[in-house]
Amino acid sequence: MKKQPQVWPPGGLSAPVASFTGPEAELHLETDLQTLREIVTGLDRLEGRLDSSPIPKAVTGRGYFTPDEDDRVRQGVLVYRNCRLAAYGIILRYRDYASVEPQTCRLRCFLVAFGAALVLYAKSLKIIAFAEHVPMLRAKINEPDVKYDMEAGFFDDVLAGYSRICNYRSILQADAFWRAHRAEAHALADEAGGDWPWLLDLIRHQRHAVRSRLLHVLWQRLRHDWRAFGQTMLSPFRQARHGLEGLLADRLADAEVTGQPTHGLASEMLANLRPRLQPGDVLLVRDDSRLTAAILPGFWTHAALFLGGRADLEALGLRSHPHVVRHWHEIPENSGPLGLVIEALAPCVQFNPLEKCLRVDHLVVLRPMLPESDIASAIGEAIGHLGKPYDFEFDFNNSSRVVCTGLVYRSYHNRGAIIFSLTKRLGRFTLTGDDIIAQALDGMGESDAGKIIGFQPVALVLKRRDGQPHAAPPERILPLLRRIRRGWRPARRAKFRKPINHAA
Repeated sequence: MKKQPQVWPPGGLSAPVASFTGPEAELHLETDLQTLREIVTGLDRLEGRLDSSPIPKAVTGRGYFTPDEDDRVRQGVLVYRNCRLAAYGIILRYRDYASVEPQTCRLRCFLVAFGAALVLYAKSLKIIAFAEHVPMLRAKINEPDVKYDMEAGFFDDVLAGYSRICNYRSILQADAFWRAHRAEAHALADEAGGDWPWLLDLIRHQRHAVRSRLLHVLWQRLRHDWRAFGQTMLSPFRQARHGLEGLLADRLADAEVTGQPTHGLASEMLANLRPRLQPGDVLLVRDDSRLTAAILPGFWTHAALFLGGRADLEALGLRSHPHVVRHWHEIPENSGPLGLVIEALAPCVQFNPLEKCLRVDHLVVLRPMLPESDIASAIGEAIGHLGKPYDFEFDFNNSSRVVCTGLVYRSYHNRGAIIFSLTKRLGRFTLTGDDIIAQALDGMGESDAGKIIGFQPVALVLKRRDGQPHAAPPERILPLLRRIRRGWRPARRAKFRKPINHAA
């Protein structure tokens, strides 16, 4: 039998896969054939989910992804990526099939590798065709995500690999070998039984699917190349803009607009506040002395999630959570008497001591009215975003970067009765601290706090006209929050009035 060209998959692997020859191949053929069946089952399920998915229509009409839709897209990409890696392993294992003896073993090696290559090609072309028609979905697949260990440009890499002519030429060469030995392959399958007749049916079906989809994908590749050219031209400008935004935000975050910068809540007030906090509480704050308070819309200008310490996370069963395990070493063994928060600040999502987060003038603590298991899941989700860059563009549709309220949104949206609605501002769908408060207040009656089903305000600290923060009595929390929502500002005339020593 004449030696045939090797069958290589589009793309590559980070590490080489050992190839087999002769009797060694016999030991792995049946196992690889069973693995191929599992790969096909997984990719068929994924294709079925694509065909019935409401996500493309929903996000196109709405203009943004919800966190659960974002996760479903990521999970689908992970299924495809894992199946692709497994198929690559089979293909590369038998890349030297032409040198395998005896001839029957050689043909079996080819059939398994060819079946894996065809399945991978056909399913990849289907995914390309599906996502290409939904620009938002294509952009989402291209986003990097540290939580799922995904690099940027995944969709573009798949499109480039499976629309490359040299790779398709390899498929055509393998197809010529198949046609030359089709009768021999049928005889072998009839004799061997088991999964071998299924493999031949698979090859027949996927050969047709590859041919029918390729021309369409080649057209999409042409469009991709034009887009890539435009992105290459604009990339230096975008990078410069993002770098400038980062530099400005880093400087503005510490810029003062008053002659007497705040020193935050007094240690005595922090000590009294700490027993009232629970892991998962949302902290909304405002620092009047910061320039960001003057230029950002609304009263509440920053958000953070309270975590507590290692003991609190272990009590919630988070020590074994996959996102938490990866970052456990970054959580100090001794988090101090007040504990930690997780917050999105320039340059990235980070852990900080509570006392650093509360160097502010105003604070409201919102408690999610959820079971402990849901709160634990929300905290795990938040920690999964640790290290992601800060989103200077406030684009909630991009999950590769996170802004402070975006961390709250991605952690708590669609848990229990907590459902956030994003508002379009300056062409972006966003969620501000004032939006979070407004949606929490809308979930409760004006006179019956027992109707709260989303977030429960449990503490409120406001700087008053004497220039000092004061804790509001529990019965005054809701009325004061509603007054702030209507435009009242606690210390608006602080510099014109004599200090008044009274509680909020």
